[in-house]
Amino acid sequence: MEPERLTEVCYRECMKNHAAKLGTYAADGCCEYTPEENYPISLTCAACGCHRNFHRKALIDLSSPSASPTAHLAGPSSSADLASKRRSRTKFTDEQKARMAAFAEGIGWRIPKKEGGGYAGRKEEDDVARFCKEIGVSRQVFKVWMHNHKSTVPNASSTTHTAETSPVDGGASAGGGGLGGCGIEDEIKASYGSI
Repeated sequence: MEPERLTEVCYRECMKNHAAKLGTYAADGCCEYTPEENYPISLTCAACGCHRNFHRKALIDLSSPSASPTAHLAGPSSSADLASKRRSRTKFTDEQKARMAAFAEGIGWRIPKKEGGGYAGRKEEDDVARFCKEIGVSRQVFKVWMHNHKSTVPNASSTTHTAETSPVDGGASAGGGGLGGCGIEDEIKASYGSI
């Protein structure tokens, strides 16, 4: 069993962004949280006036007497902690990429959304779940992959509506121009004649 470590919490520099409304970053320069002397239970810094939560929290390891306390700072801004908290990047095989591209093309590069507690297209949702299980990725990973690659795959632009698959009239009219064959374009041309 590991011996218990003695640590002390201290609050370092103020991280409050005073220029957030301007769309930039500006810190006030307060180097360490200093509690107000008149109100010891107050969480406001006497130096900068900010709440204690705006100051970087640091843990000082007191269990090793030979090292200085600043040598053992471990806060959320240390690169070792950030690296350990990051999610590992998902790697796809070439076969997975090809199958995901083909499947995404088949469903129109969109996963059905939930509506009123159920899914809009239950059959399509079952197909997505089955496909994800087959290739070994989660639904969320596949959804993110589709979002990231819908503009890079050459055939992804073919999902736009044309006159043959018009959402307005169910594809009944094969002609009619760029407005889905609903006749508005023809009416405009007829009313203005040839200009």
